[in-house]
Formats: sequence, C-alpha cells, structure tokens
Amino acid sequence: MKKILILNGAGKKNGNTAALIKAFTEGAESSGNEVREFYLQRMNIKGCLDCQACAKNEPGKAEPCAQRDDMSEIYHEYWDSDVVVFASPVYFWDITGTLKTAVDRIYAALRGDSAKAYPKKTALLLTSGGSKIDEVDTWYVNLLRWTGWSSLGEVLNDNDAARKLGESIK
Repeated sequence: MKKILILNGAGKKNGNTAALIKAFTEGAESSGNEVREFYLQRMNIKGCLDCQACAKNEPGKAEPCAQRDDMSEIYHEYWDSDVVVFASPVYFWDITGTLKTAVDRIYAALRGDSAKAYPKKTALLLTSGGSKIDEVDTWYVNLLRWTGWSSLGEVLNDNDAARKLGESIK
C-alpha cells in the first residue's frame, strides 16, 4: 500500500480537475492505496518569503517553514507520503498560481538532503481546453530533475487514463 498526497490546484471545487482526481482516486484506492487530497483554493497558504529560515532546518523537520499557515497540514502528510500528485487545470499555458504557491512552499521541505532522503514518486493530472501543455511539461521535467523524484505518468483530460494510472500504483 502506498500513501498518496494529491495537491489540487483547481479553482472550481467540482469541475473537470475534480472529475480527473476522482477517477484517479478510485483507481488508486481499488489497488489498496490510501489517498489524501488537499483542495488548495480553500486553504490559507501564503507565498514563500525567501526568508531562508528553512535553510537552517534539519532534513525531515515536521515544520520546515517559518510561516505558520495551512501548509503545516500539507507538510505532515508530505513526510508520510510515497506519491505526490499535482492536479491542475492549465491556465495561461501553466499550472494554476494556487498550485504553484504550494509547490514553492514544499521547497522548504526539500532543503539540504531532504529530496534525496525522502524520495517521491509523482504524477501530473491536467485538464485543459486545448492540447498544448509544453510549459507545464517543462516545469514538471525541471521539478523532477531538481528533486530527483520520478514520474509515474501524466494525464491530460482523460478520466479512464487517470483511473488506470491510479490502479497501477502498488
């Protein structure tokens, strides 16, 4: 069984991204995995201050960031997760600002050797009115390269593929 953390950057609580997440979750849970989703739009998550307080922390610290907001909830789940799923509609050829803010704050947990000490598998679930996701792919490839994490797959606008991706996690 894997613990899966989903960061949902969608603006709409019950839109297309939610349907994609639901399909993924059904697949993942049918394979015996535990899934925890955070709907970021309703959370109080401030942007990174670049205060560098995280640079002084030991890897694996439960509260790696000096700011105290709803990221604390995410950090606690992050440390125990095996898989981190980034879910977002594509806005202006990229992930939403809401998701980007949360990912920026995860940086605090990756300082020092934490990315290597706590390796993650990842997946990317996207919805888009178009088929051009080059900018998101560039962001995702760079994130993987920098963290050393590995991708389980990417899904664009396909609930069946999302379900299959969830099912494949063992």
